[in-house]
Amino acid sequence: MTDPTNQPNRHAEFERERGVHSVDVTASVAHVAAAVGAEENQPARIQAMFRVLADASVPVFFVKLHGQDVTFCVEADRLDDVERVLEGAGFACRTRRDLAIVTVHAGTMRDLIGIMVRIADALQMAQARMYAVGDSHSSVQCLIDGDRTTAAVKQLKAAFGLEAAGE
Repeated sequence: MTDPTNQPNRHAEFERERGVHSVDVTASVAHVAAAVGAEENQPARIQAMFRVLADASVPVFFVKLHGQDVTFCVEADRLDDVERVLEGAGFACRTRRDLAIVTVHAGTMRDLIGIMVRIADALQMAQARMYAVGDSHSSVQCLIDGDRTTAAVKQLKAAFGLEAAGE
């Protein structure tokens, strides 16, 4: 084994290389839009809604606050529980089944110019409608129709030059 201290031009890398490095999928997702009402009592109603879901041990993710609605995702096999619990607590809800979340990962998204447009273009080419989008410093998550997942991943990998690396 070579001693790295004898190699003066060798530098340790502490940061992941820039650019998209992977695409993954969370399958079997359902989307819920729950009515929480006007602003007057909205914070208390939102808290009550999440409390009944927590009491029923239903994990939620991909939460978004809207005007008079809160949207979130659940594992598809929990959707019947969600509908029963919410309606039992007086919350009207609309649901969409058979979805997936496609996540595009990069070392740091803020340095990638045009990333959202490239993702949207790839999903459009895959005929994968986006129902919601989320992001973080290192990923973009897109909620799409589950039956378009394979086509979406293929187009996203092609858009970011990953198709050869993962196959």
